[in-house]
Amino acid sequence: MVTRRRPVAQSLAVLAVFSCFVIGPAFAAAATRAMVLAWDGAVPAFAEDMLRAGKLPNLATLIQGGAFAGDVTPVFPSKTAPGFASLITGAPPNVNGISGNRVPRAPRDQFTILESLAGFDATPLRAEPIWAAARRAGKKSVVSHLPTFAGELAEGIVRFSGYTLIAGRDGVVTKNTAQARAAGRWHNSPPSAAPPLEIRFSINESNFFGLLVDDPGDEQAGYDTLMLARARDGNAIMARLKPAAPAFGGKFFWSQPIPIKTTGDRPTKSYFRLFDLKPDGSDFFLYYTGPMRDLPLGDHGNVDPSPVVRTFVGNGAALLFQRGVFGRTIPEGGSGTAEARYLETVAFAQHQLAETHLWAIDNLPWDLFLAYTPFPDESEHLWRGYLDKSLSTYRQELADRIRPWLEQVYRSSDELLGLLLRKRPADTLFVLIADHGLGGFNKRVALNHALQQAGLLVLDSQGRVDLTKTKLIYPRINNGYLLINSKDRKGGIVANHERADLIVRARTMLLGLRDGERPIVKAVHDPETDGAAMGNGGEVGGDIYVELASGYDFDSRITADKLIRETAPYGNHGGSPAQSSMRTLMVFNGPGIKAGQKLKNVQIIDFAPTLARLLNLPKPKDATGRVLFEAMTDRLDRERSPGRIESKPQGELHVE
Repeated sequence: MVTRRRPVAQSLAVLAVFSCFVIGPAFAAAATRAMVLAWDGAVPAFAEDMLRAGKLPNLATLIQGGAFAGDVTPVFPSKTAPGFASLITGAPPNVNGISGNRVPRAPRDQFTILESLAGFDATPLRAEPIWAAARRAGKKSVVSHLPTFAGELAEGIVRFSGYTLIAGRDGVVTKNTAQARAAGRWHNSPPSAAPPLEIRFSINESNFFGLLVDDPGDEQAGYDTLMLARARDGNAIMARLKPAAPAFGGKFFWSQPIPIKTTGDRPTKSYFRLFDLKPDGSDFFLYYTGPMRDLPLGDHGNVDPSPVVRTFVGNGAALLFQRGVFGRTIPEGGSGTAEARYLETVAFAQHQLAETHLWAIDNLPWDLFLAYTPFPDESEHLWRGYLDKSLSTYRQELADRIRPWLEQVYRSSDELLGLLLRKRPADTLFVLIADHGLGGFNKRVALNHALQQAGLLVLDSQGRVDLTKTKLIYPRINNGYLLINSKDRKGGIVANHERADLIVRARTMLLGLRDGERPIVKAVHDPETDGAAMGNGGEVGGDIYVELASGYDFDSRITADKLIRETAPYGNHGGSPAQSSMRTLMVFNGPGIKAGQKLKNVQIIDFAPTLARLLNLPKPKDATGRVLFEAMTDRLDRERSPGRIESKPQGELHVE
């Protein structure tokens, strides 16, 4: 049955405000445990503007009592999978093997330049994560929905991998997809002051009957309730939904998770939300989350978790919003209804993540707890382009209307931070991390078009890549690098002695690309000469890395008919870490940390070795990042020094 849920965003806000008064425990000299929260895609400049306005109180408290870096250098490419791989291993992509959200397959002699696999999977990972180092020290870890290495299984580690449970996409049901009609013969039909109207629709392999009724107990005139069932039987109703306008911080109504039939043996579930129902029954707007398989918790914990914990949501309805399904957006002349509907799906996703994180903290044994939220990244993709003043499409009046919506997303992440801080024991370090920033874009560059013009990429008569004639390609995996069809790869044609000349030819061509008089490519990097310093390249990395000029993004299409395509403004990441827009933030707070310390020259690969040092754990085996000693109190440094410690220029830790 569906119940009237407590106001999700409201409960988050109340608890977050309360947390501001309880996140200052009396810390011990050294931490014995750590809690880590990862914000995906945090933009420091935007967060700092909100901090100055007092709009992120939990982040402000965390920074005030801790060590803060607001210009953290990500890896190249600055994408989610390589970003988190580098964060949790302390090693860059050329060491950890994650060179993108998808990576070229290896070994090279068995796979062509066209083949790839997911960078979020454990299979291509070649470096030890921080929780494996903790396990070597006999410590237990919980990793809650961090979107990396889902296949990894190890004793002493509990992983919630919600993003592997997706069994379908979210959607919307309206009069156009399920026309209301006079109800057929229903058994045990619920009471209605008006003749019930019936709708029918399907999600995956499940067929639903919906009944629109005028609830006699509801003072509103006209149709005011939608009931969902699998059969025409009032006793089989699975959801009773009332329409309500979207509200990010007030009352709103979601169903309990409803079973959905899908291909395969494992059941899936979705949540439903009725955003609108016309009193005459002529139209309605019913949203449902993408079907998800239940989280397999096994025997973990002493308390059976709620359905909210077991049924993952993970994201807001960004794709539907982007496609205009939620209504006209503000840039399209909309009133803000589409944004409000989308924002409530963000609040619901944050709520579900909070429920899971809090349940795990209370019911699972842990020394290291890592939690994740996909925000603000998801919403930054939608709106950053409208807030970027460097773009020619920037309009102040439009930015002023959109900015408050993005601020609400950051506030929801701040409230999640407050909830976790409230749970922190006094002996526990707390770290906030992010994997990359985002920049605004309004043009896309199809490098494959230029490669075809130069005769370096050849397509057959059906528009497919001809590997017998192709020397160079910008692959569909879209990681900011080109791949050479070298002879050490399956189907390769470029000999090793030809590589240097090919690099020169490609560099000349790329640096010569123009948009009118403006250069499109800012820099070209050869990993054989630059890779050690930039942390890229390697067997599953790129052969030529490309840095585009500001405002230009990559277009990975093979058959693009022109070099440059103008787009509506949007936000993205994946470019060179040299770009200031790709920088992000990191905060350490708790035992052993200097309060109010501002950190400089920080890279995301410094997180894992620093955390290991603070917890007296062995450094992850493959970590090359430095320990941020400047964040630590002198007392901790003395306590954690088993021998003479030298801090080398590159930051590596040496104990003699």
